Amino acid sequence: MMKLRTILAILLSIPLILPMLGLWHPHPYLQLTLATIVQFGAGYSFYVGAYQSTKAKTAGMDTLVALGTSAAYFYSLFAVIFGFTTHLYFETSAVLIALILLGRYFEQRSKDKARGGMKALLQMEAKKARTKEGKEVPIEQVKVGDTIIVRPGERVPVDGEVIGGTSHLDESMLTGESVPVRKEKGEQAFAGTMNGEGILEIRATRLGSETSLGHIIRLVQEAQGSKAPIQRLADKISSIFVPIVLAVSVVTFFIWGFAAHDWTEGLISAIAVLVIACPCALGLAVPTVIMVACGQGAKEGVLIKNVEGLERAHKVDTFIVDKTGTVTEGKLSIGAVHSSLPDEEFLRKAASLAQHSDHPISLAIAKETKGEEVENFESHSGKGLSATYQGKRIFLGSLSFLESQGITVENPEGETGVIVALAEDKTYLGYLVLTDQIKKDTKEAILALHGLGKKVYLLSGDREPVVASVAQALEMDGYFAEVLPDEKAKHVKEFQEKKATVGMVGDGVNDAPALATADVGFAVASGTDVAMESATIGLMRSNLSNLLTAVQLSRKTFVKIRQNLFFAFFYNCLGIPLAAFGLLNPMIAGAAMGLSSISVVLNSLTLRSTK
Repeated sequence: MMKLRTILAILLSIPLILPMLGLWHPHPYLQLTLATIVQFGAGYSFYVGAYQSTKAKTAGMDTLVALGTSAAYFYSLFAVIFGFTTHLYFETSAVLIALILLGRYFEQRSKDKARGGMKALLQMEAKKARTKEGKEVPIEQVKVGDTIIVRPGERVPVDGEVIGGTSHLDESMLTGESVPVRKEKGEQAFAGTMNGEGILEIRATRLGSETSLGHIIRLVQEAQGSKAPIQRLADKISSIFVPIVLAVSVVTFFIWGFAAHDWTEGLISAIAVLVIACPCALGLAVPTVIMVACGQGAKEGVLIKNVEGLERAHKVDTFIVDKTGTVTEGKLSIGAVHSSLPDEEFLRKAASLAQHSDHPISLAIAKETKGEEVENFESHSGKGLSATYQGKRIFLGSLSFLESQGITVENPEGETGVIVALAEDKTYLGYLVLTDQIKKDTKEAILALHGLGKKVYLLSGDREPVVASVAQALEMDGYFAEVLPDEKAKHVKEFQEKKATVGMVGDGVNDAPALATADVGFAVASGTDVAMESATIGLMRSNLSNLLTAVQLSRKTFVKIRQNLFFAFFYNCLGIPLAAFGLLNPMIAGAAMGLSSISVVLNSLTLRSTK
């Protein structure tokens, strides 16, 4: 409906603008017809809003729009009725309504998109579960204690205990960590996680909203519902401005009537006061800058989802940044090799085994170098690999796997990555370290944020040594390690309780509650749809330099808005006294309004040249 009203107002306003351009002069009655449809058809909501504001004893943007457009409309209506068709202001009321409706349409569309996050979360909940007999049943029929079968490639439908089978579960949607977690008898499995290569038997312990995924969904709903919309700056100004304008208009009318005994001039002057106060430029002040900022942001890789987030972004003083996928690549790569063999030979032996496995650790090793053919290959699920290579039995896997084969290993100290060891027959050859590489320009972005007086903290579900190492390398103000998904939002709230304005930067489902809880949520586009929908600003380029762009865009946007509000009110405040003293007729008042609107639009467009 908002879209249809906006299109209607724009189309019917075009013929009313043509006389200003000297192209065509529609008959006054045609102008009256078009303006009436716009005024009371497309613009009826302003009258409803003004009525509700009056009942609440307040005055907002709707009050100004209703009064200003009505003044221009009814003045022109009386002019047509009494034959004074030289000065008509139908275009003033119609164009104002069209422009403000356009701004509100874009704002409403952003809000509608923001609500889509819950759909993405709910899609991760399994709709069916497979019973022990192999029959698929609706998830609602599953009870606590039931045994569920999860095949390779399927999502786990419940939280529960593994009672049979072994496999790897991709828990990245919960923990944010890219390495699948081995699950065997006695281990816990969580709803929404993706099963790998094996078949698991799981005894259900938590269902529906009680699962980890259900808890995340509930947290996001609560955080989004608890946010009260920020009152627009224009509304705050108009709440003071409207009563003053009304008072000046009424006083003008009566002073001319009683003091000068000229009630006609009093009426014209009173209308001139309302016309000069008509918020044409005020209606453009915020929407034009926001539209330009959204377009400029898109070019710079910043997706603005609502005005509140854009307004708050430059006010954030504490940033909490998720590690995996945000400051790191989220993909394992070889960070170091420690071996008695040359690195090239060590990696070739390791790759010869790894090339036969599709485990993420094996894939990271295999992509580094080309392996050779092996015989009698075996995969020891969750532990390692073995095969015959050039007549000798070689083993690749965890240190505990090599020890289980009777091989004496050296336990490395202080390593913060994933350790993968290699042995030939019973001889220990060394180990390599797989790490998640820090993204390019991350450290420079953090130092720049420090330069702006911002504090930056690292947050991760990863092990404490790993998180501490990354935080130290990036010179962050602090870190939080081994954090569970629902604890991330808790850390955000703790900073907020200390009166900090918090910005959360993340990319995973597990970040969604924290993104929604934060004053501003920044979602890295390389992450999940849920993270993007739960955030208020999307970072389309998956590095922290894009966060800097968003902060700077926010600051410069609201500098422009304040400038626009000055332009919007400068002409009004200058013109109101002139109108009250009869020195400004409605035609000149309309020209002044046009000048202020042009100033606002041109000032908004200068944001395009800002980098």
